Amino acid sequence: AARATGVSRARSRARTFTPGTYPGRGEGAIPLRNGRVAAAMETHPITIRTITPEEFGAWEQVLGSAFGFDPRPEESEIWKARAEWDRYLGAFSGEEMVGTGGALTFTMAVPGGNALPLGGVTAIATRPTHRRRGVLTAIMRRLLEDARERGEAISALWAAESIIYGRFGYGVAIEGCEMSLDRAHAAFTDRRPPEGRLRQLGEAEAKEIIPQVYARAIAGVPGSMTRRPADWNLYFYDPEHWREGSTAHRYVLYERGGEAAGYVVYRQKEVWEQGLARNELRVGDLQAVDGEAFRALWGYCLAIDLVASIKAWNRPLRDPLALLLADPRRLQQTRSDQIWLRFVDVAAALAARRYAAEGDLVLEVSDGFLPWAGGRFLLRGGPDGAECARTDREPDLRIPSADLASAYLGDARLRDL
Repeated sequence: AARATGVSRARSRARTFTPGTYPGRGEGAIPLRNGRVAAAMETHPITIRTITPEEFGAWEQVLGSAFGFDPRPEESEIWKARAEWDRYLGAFSGEEMVGTGGALTFTMAVPGGNALPLGGVTAIATRPTHRRRGVLTAIMRRLLEDARERGEAISALWAAESIIYGRFGYGVAIEGCEMSLDRAHAAFTDRRPPEGRLRQLGEAEAKEIIPQVYARAIAGVPGSMTRRPADWNLYFYDPEHWREGSTAHRYVLYERGGEAAGYVVYRQKEVWEQGLARNELRVGDLQAVDGEAFRALWGYCLAIDLVASIKAWNRPLRDPLALLLADPRRLQQTRSDQIWLRFVDVAAALAARRYAAEGDLVLEVSDGFLPWAGGRFLLRGGPDGAECARTDREPDLRIPSADLASAYLGDARLRDL
């Protein structure tokens, strides 16, 4: 009931501020990242409110103006089906929509096996004519306040640029990489054949089987998130203009003992140079329920004929593929930030995960963007459970909220931070 009430309030609430103000931080000027200030350029108030389905076209136009694309009608319906109308926001200057933002409801696994609901922030954009006027700040504040009303302890996103979200209290919680490997140096140290069998799937069968395998493969992996039917519709959407000259998706399933144990989704790009095949294999997704299935699927990818190079995107920074290669130095990795995370409710988030050692710790968490989210917290935890609550005790550790969020899923170390 409390969750439903929060949604109802969020849907009906609109917030207005005047350009030249920094919402929630006083009036007169907008602080910029380099310390300068921007004066107000117009007097129209900016209103933040939820959009209606009829406003989705205008919402997409704002996104396109910021990200540099023209909306396509056939894609709009897929994105529209994914929308949560009580979480999709527009910023309006008079009648003109000048900013967008939204959240999608997911569940994320945290260390120890629990899962937390969260709002996955999405579609953050400001029309270029209205930059540096506090629109982004106002949208982010509204999204996080709505998350608080919904009882969500954490918020997460993938960032278009790594410079944006640190000032809103987000820290890099999962790092990843893009990998590339010349097939000439792709031999495995262990060349045993796989125990099971590989078979190629048609699209219809892939849509039925892959979501089931994915659920098994990610179970309990910190940072992994559930997918809804609308997310899978987008996953399997494969228009030609996304292919960059390569083939449609290929789907290959690995089965062992009559049960699906993993899959790979990839493309092939045909390249010929001086009469020689120099094809490129592009791995979009590879999931396996165990190490044997992982080895079998990568062994398949690295052995496809006519391929000269293999590339893979959105892989873990410490991808185990390097451990399989006879010449691991040949595997090139380009590091990238993937999941950014911030706390909405520190106590609830820290109580939800498990810890390697028993103990007590008092943390003083500073949060410059959402002061109500900071404070002192007593954490008592261990391998079997944890509890956390606000306290007046002296802190053992003082830490910015963004740094604590970076360490929360176990990918970053507090010592480094």
